Amino acid sequence: MQRKPVPPAPSSLAAVADVRDAAPLVPKPEDDCCRRLVDRAGVADRGRASSWLVFLSALGVLTEADAGYTREGEVSLDDTAALASRFREHVFLAAETVDALDPDEPRSPAEVFGAVRERVPRWERAKRDDWEAFWTGRVERRLDWAVLFGLAARTDSGGGYVRA
Repeated sequence: MQRKPVPPAPSSLAAVADVRDAAPLVPKPEDDCCRRLVDRAGVADRGRASSWLVFLSALGVLTEADAGYTREGEVSLDDTAALASRFREHVFLAAETVDALDPDEPRSPAEVFGAVRERVPRWERAKRDDWEAFWTGRVERRLDWAVLFGLAARTDSGGGYVRA
């Protein structure tokens, strides 16, 4: 299963570890976990905390069970290759976003969105009038995470991205 929520990428995996470490060792319901992420990791609000939980479970860093979320995951934050693989496999539009990059010619988030826009489900398009701007932002978040996992690089000029 692929997950859609992707929080803004932090500047380092150490910041990801701070969020992961705020999750409980014993499974707790989502509301409790969100409160912990807000209180202990400085996540801005409950909605963003929920995105972190879903995203980190997609990466295998957290485990989602019937009883809730737990910090025990199957992937270590030290294993960038495994994180990159899980990102491509379990995050909606992640693989397509990375594949839309060229190794030599920088592409803007808007250009990458143009390459993947047909994959956005019809019901997502109908949800909001500004769906293109909304999904361009979602593509940009995926690009920033791709940089953090070593799948892409940001160019020095123009805010473009290239495939690593």
